[in-house]
Amino acid sequence: MERAASISDVMRMRMEGDVAGLCRATWSENHDAAVCATAMLGSAVRTPEVVRTLHLCLTREDEPLPGLHGNALASLGRLRVERAVPLLLSTLVESDHNRRQLDEVACEALLAIGGPEVVRGLVDLCERLPAGRGYWTVRVLDALAALRAPEAVTPLLAALWGYLPDLAVRVVRTLGAIGDPRAASALLVLAHSPASDTHVRRAAVQALHALPVAAWPPPHRHPAAERLLHTPQRDPDPETARLATALLARTEDGRAHLWDVLRGAAAPSGPDCPSHAVAAICTHIAAEPGLFAVPDPDEHHALLAHHLREAAAPAVRRAAARALAASAGAGAAGPLVAALGDARIGDTVADLVAALPEPVLSELVELFTRPGGSVARRRGVARVLGLAGRTDAAPVLLSALADDTTPVGERASAADALGTLRYAAAAPLLAALASSEEQPGTVRAHSVQALGSIGVPDTLPVVLACARSPHEAVRARAVVALGAFPVPEAVRALGEFVTPCAEPDLARAAVRSLRGIGGPALPVLVRLAAGADGLPEDVGHRLVEALAAHPGAKATGALLGLATAPPPDQRDGTMYATSGERRLSRSTPAREVASLVLVERGSARDLTPLTALLGPDTWFGAHEPAVQALLRIGTEEAYEHVLAFCFGTKHFYTWHVGALDAVAAARGIRLGP
Repeated sequence: MERAASISDVMRMRMEGDVAGLCRATWSENHDAAVCATAMLGSAVRTPEVVRTLHLCLTREDEPLPGLHGNALASLGRLRVERAVPLLLSTLVESDHNRRQLDEVACEALLAIGGPEVVRGLVDLCERLPAGRGYWTVRVLDALAALRAPEAVTPLLAALWGYLPDLAVRVVRTLGAIGDPRAASALLVLAHSPASDTHVRRAAVQALHALPVAAWPPPHRHPAAERLLHTPQRDPDPETARLATALLARTEDGRAHLWDVLRGAAAPSGPDCPSHAVAAICTHIAAEPGLFAVPDPDEHHALLAHHLREAAAPAVRRAAARALAASAGAGAAGPLVAALGDARIGDTVADLVAALPEPVLSELVELFTRPGGSVARRRGVARVLGLAGRTDAAPVLLSALADDTTPVGERASAADALGTLRYAAAAPLLAALASSEEQPGTVRAHSVQALGSIGVPDTLPVVLACARSPHEAVRARAVVALGAFPVPEAVRALGEFVTPCAEPDLARAAVRSLRGIGGPALPVLVRLAAGADGLPEDVGHRLVEALAAHPGAKATGALLGLATAPPPDQRDGTMYATSGERRLSRSTPAREVASLVLVERGSARDLTPLTALLGPDTWFGAHEPAVQALLRIGTEEAYEHVLAFCFGTKHFYTWHVGALDAVAAARGIRLGP
């Protein structure tokens, strides 16, 4: 009897539609060929001969590895052989007691078959879950979650109590995936009970959140669902509190409770409530202000203003500012402007004030110049003036920037605002400040950053000089500013910062600037690509991304050079970081990132980027994406490259089966009658 001697023989049989040959090949002395043939039969027409062959593969006791059994189970699932369901269920349970670990394959096959018998079989296993060992219990729960079988709710609720307190999370997640309101009461109790594990409480609230909105609130005789959510809304876990807040916001009673929580948190002797729970309420109000609208909102707005002004936690003050701006609009101007002096949340408040109507902004210039105000408030006002585009305030900002007696923080904010306004008349002063060694480093750094925002060509020499400054902050901001000058001098200077010994943050900023410059930076990016794998930390990855932004042949050539370069020699330790290398690891080199980028470069007119990724020395992780890209192109030439690669493979993977199936389907080749 002729049997396949290699994987390539099996693949040829598949492409010739030779079902009988594949059945014989399952008995090949070449184990890899037999496993491959078993997997190929999952694409065949479901005939008695094919099903019988797969069953025989499962009865062979001389199988030294799980490959044959696993692929036979997977093929039965792909063929949707319903009479294999009892066998798959028994395999699922027995995999806990042997070394083959076929539980995952059996579960996937059951999901592929589907139907009432599969659901009944998995539901029958629920009562055995608390006593189960190994991973098969997890597989059963995941399968029930995928099937979303309402029949499983009652037995899962019974199993839940057997799992408490330590192992209930997976059952709770399964109930949430099924989304049946009958589970709501149990989930509410778990979410409410302080005896529940932190992860269980969070999973319970997540499961409640996944229930249909139309079925909310779920029926619960006493206490009401909203009452049971009071405790998780104040949970020490921020995510649990956030989700419980969202659930309470669905009903009028729930929203009333949330306002009560804000009132209690504002009272000096109010009930203890974690700051993240208060912030979660404000965040939800900001996200859906219309949901919390009432006919007479003054008391609510005053409550939010109180938290903005008095809350101890900056996160609460920040969230209250957003909520007040969203719900009160122009009416929030007074409290927000007053909060500009809060140094911890000043930037957030300034962004909100800048979006307010014009009459509010007209008062800010006077507020900036008013004596006696705090530095933090003036900094916030300057940010607002820049964001709001108030060029009429530029003279006042220039005056503050030029005055050496003005506090450094205020001058820096004035420079930022002038840069945001792109006020070209400020360029000479900014250049003078950036160049002066006598000025504070903070003022110099913000001045050179503003020069980049304005982009006056005559200021390039100043920015170049600052990029070589010994002052770290000045140097860093100058490198960013160089991205605004798309000229050879700036491009060359940026390239000098991308070296193996460069400071990682500076190198990242340089690559980002080169990417922003666009076409003029391409020659430097191409030159740098040759040493991308030696760059510090993730700079090589960012360099690849910058090259990927260029669609032309030069960028493609550089990416090809990276992707097809010989891999680093792991024996000498170069795959790991060593002291002084300025990098964390080389476990994902730039050649791998470049390979994945090239997958998007192939076209029907030029298959070179894709076929180059299928070479013998290329990174194996790019093989499947490259093959899938060739299949999407769908020309005969592309198909021939796919076949040549598959026939030449030394290691068989299931995605090879899918690739051959796609080519066979395109050519009208059936695997059976």
